[in-house]
Amino acid sequence: MPRVIIPMPFQGPTRGQREIKVEGETIRECLEAVDAEYTGFLPQVVREDGAVQRFVKIFVNREQIVDGNLDTALDIDDEVEILAAVGGG
Repeated sequence: MPRVIIPMPFQGPTRGQREIKVEGETIRECLEAVDAEYTGFLPQVVREDGAVQRFVKIFVNREQIVDGNLDTALDIDDEVEILAAVGGG
């Protein structure tokens, strides 16, 4: 099963879970599976229009998904890591 790595700022809905194994064939399906178990997770990562939130980066096996294509296919042993960019001024 693919693993989704959750950054500390997004662990509220996951009740502190940092790594969650889910079933899914795409990044989107995996993120939706996390949200199905931990309601409130998905809006932190994905906007209502289906695009990745502005200050979020997604990596699969440590390679950034540059175009934000959440329909990228995954293998069973892939790791999806979410990075919450920190802004400052």
